[in-house]
Amino acid sequence: MRSIRAILQGACLLLTVLGLVPSTFAAQPSVHLFYLSIANTITTYNINPTTLVPTPVGSPLTIGSASLVEQITPSPNDRFIYVQWLDSSYNVSLSVYATDSSGVPQSAPVQTLPAAGWQFMMHPSGKFAYVLQTTSGQEGYSSTLYLYHVDPNTGALTQDPKIQATYGPDYFYEETLVSFNKAGTRLYDDWSVSFDHENNYNYSLHLVNTTTGQLSPDVGTIFAPSNFDGLDEQYFTEKLILNLHNDGDGAASVLNVYPLIKNPQQPLFVCTQSMLNACGTAMRFWISVDQQYVFLPETADTVIGHIDTTNKQIVQTGLIPSTPFLYFSPEDRLIYAVDSSYSVLQVYLFNPSSGTVSAGGSTSFNGSNGYGVFPAIRQ
Repeated sequence: MRSIRAILQGACLLLTVLGLVPSTFAAQPSVHLFYLSIANTITTYNINPTTLVPTPVGSPLTIGSASLVEQITPSPNDRFIYVQWLDSSYNVSLSVYATDSSGVPQSAPVQTLPAAGWQFMMHPSGKFAYVLQTTSGQEGYSSTLYLYHVDPNTGALTQDPKIQATYGPDYFYEETLVSFNKAGTRLYDDWSVSFDHENNYNYSLHLVNTTTGQLSPDVGTIFAPSNFDGLDEQYFTEKLILNLHNDGDGAASVLNVYPLIKNPQQPLFVCTQSMLNACGTAMRFWISVDQQYVFLPETADTVIGHIDTTNKQIVQTGLIPSTPFLYFSPEDRLIYAVDSSYSVLQVYLFNPSSGTVSAGGSTSFNGSNGYGVFPAIRQ
C-alpha cells in the first residue's frame, strides 16, 4: 500500500503539471471596487475593507479610439468588463476586457463589436447577455432583441441565431430593457412614449430559460402607469412594484407600493407627504439590493425608508447627508454617493439589518464634463 506521504506528493505533482496549486482552491476574499470613467479613460478604484477608503489601482485604461465611454457593465464576478464607447464620428462600439485580480482591465480588448443602437444587459448568471438594437426609419422606431452567449474563459460574446423578439415600427413609442429579477428568471421591459407632455409606460416581461438563455414571448402588459405632464419612475422587486409618481405641476410626489401581480388596480398602500415627508419631495428614488429599503432625496438630505408591507407604511431608518446621486455595490454592502458638483465620491457602509449608513472614505475627481461610476465585486 502506498504511504499517505507518497499519495500527497503525487497529488502535488499532478497539480503542478496542470498548472494549479492548492491555493487555487482556497476561498479568496472578494474585492470591492468601482470603475470611474471620464472622457475615454477608465480608472479602477479598490475599497480598503477596513477604512472604506477608495484608492486607484493599476494603470488607467484609455481607449484611444474613443471620445467618450458611455457605459461599463462588469460581469457578475468581475472577471470581465463590457465597455460601450463612442468615437469622434459618433459610432458606438462595445469592447470586452479581461480584468486582473484587482479588477483592473487589461490594455488590449478581448473583442470589439459594432454597437450602434445597442442597449446591453448582462444576465445575473454571467452566462448570457441581451442586446436590444433600435433603429430609426421612415416608419419610426424598430427594435430587435438578441441573445448572446458568454465564453466563461475569455468573456467573448457569440450571438445566438434565434432572434428573441421584435418591436415596432412606431413613430413615437420605443422599447427599453428595464431589469432582471434577482433570480434571473424574468426580464422586464418597457414600451413607452415621451412626447408633447405625454408620458405613457407599458411594462411587460419575458420569462428566461436560465439554462439556455432563451426568452419566452412577451407576456403582455403587466403594469401601465400614465402621466401626461410629469414623470413616473418604477422599480420591480420580487414581491412589489414601486411607482414614484409626480404630476410635474408643482404638486407633491407620491410613492405607490403595488403588489407584483399583473395589472394591479389598487396599491397596497401609498406613501404621501403626511406619511413620510420625503415621499412628497422626491423626484427620483433608489431601492436597496435586498429590496427592503428606499432612498428618497429631500431638500437637504436623502432619507432611507424601510418598506413595511405588514403595517403598510414607509418608516424612516436613516439619512445620507445632502442629495447625492447614489450607486450600490452588487451585494448591498457599500453605497457610493457623488455630490451635486460631480467632484467628490463618498463611500458609505450600509447596514441592511438597521437601514442605516456610516461614512467611510472619499475621493475627489473632476466630473464636470461628464463621468460614470460602475460598482463591481471581484470574486
